[in-house]
Parts: sequence; C-alpha cells; structure tokens
Amino acid sequence: MKYLVLLLIYFLCFQNAAGQSTELEQAYSKAFNYHYSNKDSAYYYYDKTIRLANNENELEYMLSGYLYLMNANGHYYDLKNYQKNLKLEDSLLKFDKRFASLPNLNYYKDYLLFDKGNYHYKIKDYTTSKKYFQELFIKLNDIPERKRTKNDLATLSSLYSFLGVIYKHTGKYELAEFNFKKDIALVSNNADSIDNWESSVMNSKKLLSQVYEDKKDYKASNLLLTSALAFYKSKKEDPSFKNRILSTYILLAKNYIKQNKFQFAISTLDESTLNNFDDNPFSREFDLIYGDAYLGLKNYTKAVAYYQEGVLKIRKYREYQKHQDIALAYTKLGNAYMKQQRISEGLEHFQMALIQLDKNFNDLDYNSSPNPENTLSKTVLVTVLKEKLNAFFEAYVVTKDIQYLKKSQQTSKAIIKALDVLRPEFESKLDKEFLVSETYPTLQTMVNISYELYQHSKESSYIDDAFYFMEKSKSIALLEAHRNSEATKYGDIPSSIISKEQIYRAKISHLDKEIFNSNQNEKAALIDSLFLTKRKYYDYISKLEQNYPKYYALKYQTSVVSAQEFKKDLNPNQSVLSYLVTENSIFITVLTKENEAFYKLPYSESLKKNITNFYRQLSKPNINDSSTYAANSNRIYKAILEPALANKKTTNIVILADDILNYIPFDVLQTDASNESSYLLSKYSISYASSATLLQAQNRIKGKKRNRLMIFAPHFNESISGKKADQERGDMGPLVYNTKEAQNISAYFKGKIYDGYKASIANFKKDLGAYNLLHFATHASANDEFPDYSYLAFEDTENTSNLLYVKDLYDYHIDADMVTLSACQTGFGKLQKGEGMLSLARGFNYAGVPSIITTLWKINDRSTSEIMESFYKNLSDGLSKKEALRLAKLRYLNLNDDAFLRHPYYWSGIVITGNSMPLRSTNYFLWTIYSLIGILFIWLIYKKLIKR
Repeated sequence: MKYLVLLLIYFLCFQNAAGQSTELEQAYSKAFNYHYSNKDSAYYYYDKTIRLANNENELEYMLSGYLYLMNANGHYYDLKNYQKNLKLEDSLLKFDKRFASLPNLNYYKDYLLFDKGNYHYKIKDYTTSKKYFQELFIKLNDIPERKRTKNDLATLSSLYSFLGVIYKHTGKYELAEFNFKKDIALVSNNADSIDNWESSVMNSKKLLSQVYEDKKDYKASNLLLTSALAFYKSKKEDPSFKNRILSTYILLAKNYIKQNKFQFAISTLDESTLNNFDDNPFSREFDLIYGDAYLGLKNYTKAVAYYQEGVLKIRKYREYQKHQDIALAYTKLGNAYMKQQRISEGLEHFQMALIQLDKNFNDLDYNSSPNPENTLSKTVLVTVLKEKLNAFFEAYVVTKDIQYLKKSQQTSKAIIKALDVLRPEFESKLDKEFLVSETYPTLQTMVNISYELYQHSKESSYIDDAFYFMEKSKSIALLEAHRNSEATKYGDIPSSIISKEQIYRAKISHLDKEIFNSNQNEKAALIDSLFLTKRKYYDYISKLEQNYPKYYALKYQTSVVSAQEFKKDLNPNQSVLSYLVTENSIFITVLTKENEAFYKLPYSESLKKNITNFYRQLSKPNINDSSTYAANSNRIYKAILEPALANKKTTNIVILADDILNYIPFDVLQTDASNESSYLLSKYSISYASSATLLQAQNRIKGKKRNRLMIFAPHFNESISGKKADQERGDMGPLVYNTKEAQNISAYFKGKIYDGYKASIANFKKDLGAYNLLHFATHASANDEFPDYSYLAFEDTENTSNLLYVKDLYDYHIDADMVTLSACQTGFGKLQKGEGMLSLARGFNYAGVPSIITTLWKINDRSTSEIMESFYKNLSDGLSKKEALRLAKLRYLNLNDDAFLRHPYYWSGIVITGNSMPLRSTNYFLWTIYSLIGILFIWLIYKKLIKR
C-alpha cells in the first residue's frame, strides 16, 4: 500500500529550521535518510528526534517524528511497535496540554486517524479500519475541489486505495472496483499536484488487478500487473519501491497459479530474488506461493517444505498469537498432505486452521468447528471449512469408510451456518450473487455426500438433508427480497425511515439507468454520483439494522423450508421435483404427500447437446424438424424425468429447475417419440418455482377477494411508424393480435384495457394499486449480457421512456395476485449459478408478485392470443392457474389440424411460475347467472308445493 502522506510535515518541520538545535536537525535528517534502508537506524534516530523535541518543546518536530516513525513501522510490518507508537501519540494529543494551542493540531489529528486505519488494516481488522478511513474520507471529500491542497489530494488518493482493498477483502467487489478507478481518475486529473503521480496510478492498477483476479478475469489482471511491475522495476534503485516490487511479484505469481501456469509462477518468484533485496518482509508469503506452485506441479515434497517454512514464519511474525493468516497457511499444508493421501495429517492441519480463527476454540476433534459469530474472519472460516469438507469426502473415496461421509455431513451443516452469518455482510445485489456463485460448487458437494449416505443407509433423513442443501442453493437473492419486504412491513420501523430508504433506492436505480444509457463523456460524473449514493445508502441501512433489531431479524432470517414441513402442504396427487445440476450428474429429490425419493442421473455431453438443440428446435419452428425434436423430447424425458415419475397417483407437478433445465418447458416432453399425444401436457399440470421456500411463502399470500384485471396493449404503430407488422414479437413494430387478445380476456374479469396512448408507464404507476390481475400484451426484450436491462415495452410518450426495466422493478412493490407477461422472452435470461434465470419475470418476483405467467422465447402473437383467451376463461371457471393453462394449451392443439401450427413453438413456451392455486373469486357474470337460475329453480319448486 502506498503512502502519500507526511510530505507537508517534512516541509513544516524545516520551514523554521533556523530556530532549531543542530542536534535535533541532525537526528531528524539521519532518521529520514535511513527510513527505507535500515530499520534499526531509522528507529534509533526517530526516537532520538522525539526525545530531543520533547525536551526542547518543539511540538511540530515531536509529532512529525511519531508520524514518520509509524510510517517506518508500517513499511517494515513491525505491528507491535506500530501499535505502541499509536497509543503514545494518541495519548499526547488527548492529554498533553502543550498541544492544545498548536496551529496545525487538526492536521495531526487527521493523520492519527489515517495511521489508526492503516494499523487496523494491517492486522486485518477491516471493520475498525474502515471506520477510521471513512471518517477521514468524509472530512476531506467535503472540501471543495478548488480548495484542496496537495496533501489533501495525496491523502484522498491513499484513502481510495485503502477503502478499495478493504471492500475487496470483504467481498464487496463492486465498491472495490469503483474506489480503485476513482483513485486512478483523481491522480491522473491532478498529476501536477501529486508527487510521484505515476507511482500512485500504478499502485491502484495493481490493486484493481486483484479484483479482476477474484472475478476470474485473469487476462485483465495480468495486463495490469505486468505494466505495474515494469514501472516499479525501473525505480528499483529507490529503496522506497522495494515493497511495491516484491508485492507485485507476489500478485503476478498468484495470478499464474490461478491459471494453472505453475512454472510461470515459479519463474516469477525466482526473478524477484535477482533484485538482491537484503530483507524481504514478504518472505513468508513467497514460501506459501512457492508451495502452491509446487503443489500444482505435484511435487509434494517441495510443496510441504515451503508450506512448513511459511507456517513457521507467519506464526513468528504474528507473535504466536492466533490469526487468520496462520489458518490459511495450515489449510494449504493440509491440502498438500491430502494430495499424498496422508489423511490423518491433512485433517489434523485443517483442524489446526480452525483453531486459529477463534481465541477460545481449541478443540482437536475433527467433528467440531468454531462458532462463526466469534471467529476472526468469517470468510476465512468458510474457506477452511470448504477444504475440510473436500478432505473428508476425498478420505471416503480413498478408504470407503462411511464415518468420513458422516463427518463430512456435519461439516456441510457447519458451512451453512457460517454462510448464514456471513451473508448480511454482503451489501450489493451483485456481491451477494457473487457469494452464491462462489459457494455453489460446495453446495453441489454437499448434495453428492447426502446421496452417498442415502445409498448406504436408505435413511430418508439424508433425502431431507439433500433437499435442505438444494434449497440453500436456490434463488437466495429472491428469497432475501421477499424477506426484506416482510421486514419492512413488520419490523416496527417508522414510515418516514422507510420512505428515506425508498428514496435512496430510487435514486440508485435512476443513476444506474442514466449510466447505462449515457455516452462516454457523461459516464464519469454519473458513476461518481452513483457510488457516493450507494455508500450513503449502505451506511444508512447499517444504522437502520442496528437501531431496529426486529427488522434485522426478519430481513436476515436464514431458515429454509424442510422437506417434512413442505410435504404437509402438498396435495395427494402432487409431486415436487427439485433439481441440482453438477458437471457430470443431475440430482433430483422428489417429494409427495406420503413419500420422498432421491435420484442421481448421468449428465453427459450428449445430453447437454440434446437439451441445447431441443431449445433451438422449440424456439425456431421448422416443420422438417418434427421427428428430430420428438426424438430429443423423448431422450430428455427419459434422462431427467422418467425415474422421478414413478408415483402413479401424480397428476400435478411442481418443477424446481436448475441450470440449463430452466430452458425446458417440461409439458412438451414426450413419453413416446412416435406419439404426439404422449406429451406430458396430456396427463400432468406442470408449474415451476424458484425454490420451495419461496413457493411456500407465495402460496401463503392471501389473494384478493375481488378480482380486477388491468390490461396493457400498446399499439406501437401509432408511435413507431413505417415498420412492417410482425407476428413474431421480435421488434417494436405493431402487434396485430394484442388488441383482440385484450378484448377477449376482458370478457371474463372486470377491469380496464389500457390500449394505444393510454398504455403508458405513467398510467401503470398511477393505477397499479387498483388491480390484482395484470396482463401485458406487448413487446419485451431479454438482455443476456445485462439482465437488469431486460425490459417490457409500453406506448411511447414524449415525456418519459416507454421501457420498464428489470432494474426498475427492484424498487416496486406490486400488490397483485398474478401477472401475465404475454410478450417475448419474459421468462428467458442469463443463467446465474444459485439464482436461476435472470429474467423479466424474476423482476416481478422481486416486486412481490406471487404468480407469473411468462414466455421462454419470441412467441407468436396469434397463437398466444388464442391460448390467453382460453386461459382466462378457465381461470374464471375456478380452475387452478396451472390447470387453466394446461387446458388452454390442449384446446389450442385440438382446434388446430395444421401440423405446422401444432408445433410446440406455438404453445409450449408459455409457463407459470410460483403460486398456481385458483383465484379466490371467479367470474361474477357467471355467478350471477348461476344464482338467478338457482333462485328461479327454488321459486318454481315453491310454487309447485303451494299448488299441491
């Protein structure tokens, strides 16, 4: 980390040099000369400077001596003396009355804040470090740009870098990247006012490279590191650059290891030794990285030797006190032993790693783990537990000893507990998604372990465990959004505070869209504004969570529904199939009212290809493909579904899909490739859900007693002229059948049609609360690269955008029972590990809608209109949503004799997600007719009885 502070101090001390004693001047000058080259001499002369200055009442010299001494402590990573000197200076400024009248007192107080932040950063107490750095940052950032001194700019630059690294280490990659880029811009724009500005830019590029590396963009990371190293090597004669050169070699070597370029890593480390630095403060890290490289090359003897040396050095450096760095070193050593199948030694070192993470935890029993609430680092705890889990499973594979499997199952539950405690520390949606994707492979291992235990024992408790782990891997962000909404309602928070939180969110969303749609010249200022707003928002939320414990408890509730609890809600004819897709296997847990089952099916490259081809065949109709898609349909049915449908009572299926299976409409799968009537549609009502936990919550939302339908049918041809009408909703041209669709479905429920110019976003926002059924017969677009910018199109207006983005929906609360997205690709989007399909439909889920009808591809306008009319008629007759949709599709097939129009493209892409129960009330007109008939019937009987 760079130090761009204290330059002004040096000037302040010497501007009045004529008034100082020769001895004091000489001591200070010698200390400064030895600062980077000789630790002992630097310490000696700084101590002498402080002592002489104290005796002669030269307060500026005294304080600057302390600041430079602590700078040297930091440079040499001498943390014990750093802490001691911090306390001494802090005490002087608080209690020594001589300093009260010092003209530059605030200056020294500011840099005491800086040093406190730096010290806590170096001991990896990031929470305390961030507190000090942010306090100083807020103070300096409030100074108008034109009034900032050279020293203000230098300090701001350092603060951006420090805060960026803290965010990086705590998994907040979005904020980390922003801070580093902000620092690069600050320094580049003020190059004339910042000494060694190129060095500062290179330092931030080096730090930014670590963010890219963690996000697995190794190429971008490598480019930044090699350019930084070339620059630093050109300065190697300057001893102040020693640490920067060495740390860059470390980062570059790590980068190569993550790309499995182990020999490159070793060559990079070897090259660093050619610089002939007498003292390498990073030698312990060099040992560990050499160990990583030799482990990758399967030279286990050398790897163990380097790791052991690294452990010794780190323990000595940390003064034999427990520390997360020691934990990580023990973990590396444990992995090296496991690679040699030295199982007991490997497990022993993993347990030693866990012991390092809690001051009060010393249990050598492999089954035990520290309480995550008490650990020094929750992220390191998760890392160590993941490695311990893999070690247990590997030990089972080698020995076939089931006890290792049982121990791995206990470790699985310890990991889940640690993740539950860790998750609230991840603030932004992007960072939460990153956390889920990083832990997803471990959750896959947990399910695999549960399957092996089930195969050994046939105990249903292991199915329950697998179901639990699957739930922990599914749509966590969506579940959090639902719980955040519940916390807002029932967390006892004043409405004024909720309003302020909503204002923050709305501003963030607005700035996000501005950035997305802006040109390059406008972006920088908007990005600044966005991240400053985000920082204030996260601070606001943090205080809100501290001040309202009930809100916090509801928001971060971590429980998921158990298999046994969920089974109680099932109907006798219902089956719930939860999928987990790994690299080579598909796991399925099947729950029915009375039973459960567990399957592990092969997932081959040919099956992956079949599924990909099948989606293409469904979404782009070709009559000549009919035999091919039928064959694919049957193959996929046999591969992913046939074993799970052993229960003959089942007619109602809920699919909790995973990975590529999200692209498949299951009702189009055929049990017989030669028979079109063997579609699952003919026998089963099928719906989908993001997770069982979310589905249970959606099913418990009470529907409105009175149904009101809001229909949007923009014309487009009025606002966008000159385009040819296109039945495939692929552009923003006119939709030929959407007006007819709107009129047809409006016959079954009371409500209002917003067509033409009335179909605007403004009317949607204004009248939204009056309707519980929303239907959009319009255009939509899925943005695979930027899922938050998938959109639903409204009628163009002069004043506002006509596009409703997914990102907008994060700030909505839509109190509706059902939304129908009769538009293109509303259920299609980017696949996110652990989150499923990032689609427009998911945006409505975020907004609180429990039941959504969506499409998986660019649908046909005419066939959709026909199916939708039947669907709403069936709903009005009191059928469940999924049965209403099934019968609507069957009716479409029965009414069409044309083989081309019977292609699944025209009907199978419409699916229902979430609550599929009937609406609470049905068609009022029909009920009125039935009531009148009933009254007439009773009256006739009454008259007949009177005559008798």
